[in-house]
Amino acid sequence: MELKHVLEQSGNLNYGIIGNCKSSALIYEDSSIDWCCLPQFDSPSVFGKILDKNIGGSFKIECDPSYVIKQEYIEKTCILITRFKNSDSEFEVVDFMPRYQKDNGIHYAPPEIVRVLRYRPNHSQI
Repeated sequence: MELKHVLEQSGNLNYGIIGNCKSSALIYEDSSIDWCCLPQFDSPSVFGKILDKNIGGSFKIECDPSYVIKQEYIEKTCILITRFKNSDSEFEVVDFMPRYQKDNGIHYAPPEIVRVLRYRPNHSQI
């Protein structure tokens, strides 16, 4: 599929990326996981909304339109934070794909996405 077609469907390409050196996922600025192949880069897609928004599949945390959404990485990591804030409350979605170094020095990258939803009481800054 041509990039032009992808842009026409999605409107823009404001994606964050998480990965573990065996696979990766593209996470849109509104928290939607729109692309991911597991367990490896060349595997079939689990989420493919970036290519077809009707049948491609995604995983999104939805909220009402009163929330302002901001996305950023924790410094020097591939941990992506998507923050949602309105006048009454704030919460964040933390996304990453784990990669561990075993005692023998070999790296292990399980085929999984970790997604944590955290409520942030009493936070006034986004």
